[in-house]
Amino acid sequence: MLKRKMVRSLTAALIGTAILTGCGGPSSSAKSSSKNSSDAKTESKDEAAVIMYDSDGKTILGKQSVARGETFTPDDPEAKEGYTFMGWFVTPDMTRKYDASKAIDTDIKLYAGFVKYQKDTRDFYVVGSGSSKLLKKSNWGATVDDTMKLSRQNKPDANVYTITLDLEQGDQFQFAMDSSWDDQRGFGYMKTIAQDGKDYFKNNGSLGDANAKKANIEVLVSGNYTFTLTTYPSADYYDTEDSYYSESKKENFNLSPYDTIEFQYNG
Repeated sequence: MLKRKMVRSLTAALIGTAILTGCGGPSSSAKSSSKNSSDAKTESKDEAAVIMYDSDGKTILGKQSVARGETFTPDDPEAKEGYTFMGWFVTPDMTRKYDASKAIDTDIKLYAGFVKYQKDTRDFYVVGSGSSKLLKKSNWGATVDDTMKLSRQNKPDANVYTITLDLEQGDQFQFAMDSSWDDQRGFGYMKTIAQDGKDYFKNNGSLGDANAKKANIEVLVSGNYTFTLTTYPSADYYDTEDSYYSESKKENFNLSPYDTIEFQYNG
């Protein structure tokens, strides 16, 4: 009995081999399927996936395929009542804004930055040091008075502060709430450092490995300036990862993903 089974199995195997040989190997449909699969892989290698999330970092708002090496400008997301759309960001904590002018070479995730208006009750002052009259008086915030105070603009749905002052080349400064430099707003908040193609400021660094937003702003061109600080306190957060962070001094580590500093050189 065992012998007969072995003969039958061997016969079936030989017949199967003959059929494949007579047809010239795999069928044309199998070849076509293999080719299509290969083409699909090639096509995916030529494209990058862009996934757009809501500000919660979880809800997907849309997906897009973009040819590698090309730029991509996403549409604004659907508006949210009571919120302002601040742009697309490449980090879920909204610390790095998406640059649509750069070519995409790999899959990316974008996060929609939304902020709700909240009245800012803080006062801000210019604090720093240098040869200009006001910053020499400040002496890194040792003195903080009304001559250094930013003026709060009367706007119903925005927190805007301004100050006009003379600065000298080499001066260094930031904006902060007090002599302890609480809620400081430094170089990382500058919307631009140039005007008419000329740089007026540079990053002078900060203590240790502190966030670039806490870096000193150094003046490259002497003259009269008007600065505008726009704040969004509802989005503020604390840099608890800083090695010097403590609850008692947490305002030293207050940061914002949306606050901006703009300037106008008056001559």
